[in-house]
Amino acid sequence: MVGGEIVNADALQVYRDIQLLSARPTKAEMQGIPHHLFGHVEGRQLYSVGDWSREAVPILLDILARGCVPILTGGTGLYFQSLLQGLADIPIVPRELDAALNSYPIEQLREDAQRLDPVATDRVLGDDPQRLARIVGVARSTGRPLSAWQADTKPIIPTSQTQRFVLFPERQDLYARINQRFDRMIEAGALEEARQVHAKSYPSRASLPKAIGLSHLLSYLSGDGELATSIEAAKRDSRRLAKRQMTWFRNRCADWTFCDTPESLIQKYKDGF
Repeated sequence: MVGGEIVNADALQVYRDIQLLSARPTKAEMQGIPHHLFGHVEGRQLYSVGDWSREAVPILLDILARGCVPILTGGTGLYFQSLLQGLADIPIVPRELDAALNSYPIEQLREDAQRLDPVATDRVLGDDPQRLARIVGVARSTGRPLSAWQADTKPIIPTSQTQRFVLFPERQDLYARINQRFDRMIEAGALEEARQVHAKSYPSRASLPKAIGLSHLLSYLSGDGELATSIEAAKRDSRRLAKRQMTWFRNRCADWTFCDTPESLIQKYKDGF
């Protein structure tokens, strides 16, 4: 026992609207252990890395002040990076430019982002209009690439004060578990959860409706194809995302400890004391 408290570092598990489709832990799974930053953001809200970092830091300090150990867990590498490398003080993109970029097709956004800031664009996993628009908006409004602003940062938490692990299971086993997990989500009522999201109105830039798994079910609920086809597409794109995440962590977190099972991760964590 280390007196740990869990702090969410997953960009989807912050949203209140999707518990099943984000695999957010249930009350039973929390088992009385304090959990922070889970399901506290309304789905219409645009929630950034900066928003998460500003909320996470005081929580981490409070946990430490009480003599407990903060355990950050999740698959959003940029959240961890914001703590270990810092966040840049980037000027706000003018509202008019932000609104204009909101209407750009994703292909144009990516083309402009690649031209203005290839370094930042190469860090974007898949089609992410919010992040691509930010890359373009910052470059146009400040005359300086976002990646240059981000390079001018200081760590919030020194790496020497942390133990850092990546759970890196064998790929075929991971893919099988992704497929099985989505089937369990559907059995538990994920389609009804998606139906509740479908009934709401979200801003076009909102990240939540674009989430893998949810977006596929929303397409089905809008009359696009069969449910079975949407489920298979959701599993496929979840596997692709996992592959991109594995590549990201392998390239960006080479000094972390890589573990193939949860049991080996726990053992290596204990060995670190």
